[in-house]
Amino acid sequence: MEVTDRVHILAQGWEVARVVEPIYDLKADKVVMLFGEGVLPDGIPEFEREMLDDLEATERLDIEIREADLYNLDSAVQAFSQAVKDHEGHDVYINVSTGSQIASIAGMMAAQTADATPFYVRSSTADLEADEVWTPEEPVFPAAGEITELPKFELRGPSDEQLRILASLYGADGATKKELIEFAQDEELPFIANTKANSDEGLYRLLESHIIEPLTDGGYVRVEKAGRKKEVSIEQRGIDALAAFPLEDEAIETVESGVDTPEKFLKKWKKQSRYEAISVNPQDDDSWRPFADSQYDSDDDE
Repeated sequence: MEVTDRVHILAQGWEVARVVEPIYDLKADKVVMLFGEGVLPDGIPEFEREMLDDLEATERLDIEIREADLYNLDSAVQAFSQAVKDHEGHDVYINVSTGSQIASIAGMMAAQTADATPFYVRSSTADLEADEVWTPEEPVFPAAGEITELPKFELRGPSDEQLRILASLYGADGATKKELIEFAQDEELPFIANTKANSDEGLYRLLESHIIEPLTDGGYVRVEKAGRKKEVSIEQRGIDALAAFPLEDEAIETVESGVDTPEKFLKKWKKQSRYEAISVNPQDDDSWRPFADSQYDSDDDE
């Protein structure tokens, strides 16, 4: 039986903590590090060399070094995509926290077109005092270089009426299919309002085909049995969709009316980023974990 490895792919550049800590926290088995062409062996600072030596000395880690032009989008995308393809069948993660901004964009683009999970690690000043944090007194780079147009990719998310349903589920402890039909009727959602179906059976079929099936297939909701009924509940991916995609005014009002403790959604939204306001994973919480608990070291690990 083939063992599935956890593979981290990243573009190296001026970082240590945001490279190393995810490797150990997420229990990576292999790390593919992309360096700029001609940078190795002498073009990296000493602290990066020490980091490489420490990683290579870790017996359970397999470290692979590749080169690419990390300031050229095509080259960087190709490097990330090829690294993902070379590890098909394994759990592949792309760390987009490090390297050039072009490399981060390339990592995200590769993740959209390949079977990989991108993640970002926030920077932290740790225990440093404010006056100990270095701030440049002058611009880091004195001049601008070539302007490069970037390609656009269409992100396909839930439809407007599906987002309305997700908004109704947000903060709620599930809803029956009957309750969702009643909500759709009250709000005159198109899949109900534009049909001639009058029977309960017809309405349930419409709900299933237009709402439940696509949202379930996309991982936005789950359907569970509750006694003799089936309840629909929003998943984290559904909450992420509410944060990521444009919402109509009616959907925003629906979200606001939900149970969003300790403060209402819109009140929080005005004070912080939209994602922080809506996410059930608070971004300023040190215990925030973007992946399943099984991806992390536990206190029982030796």
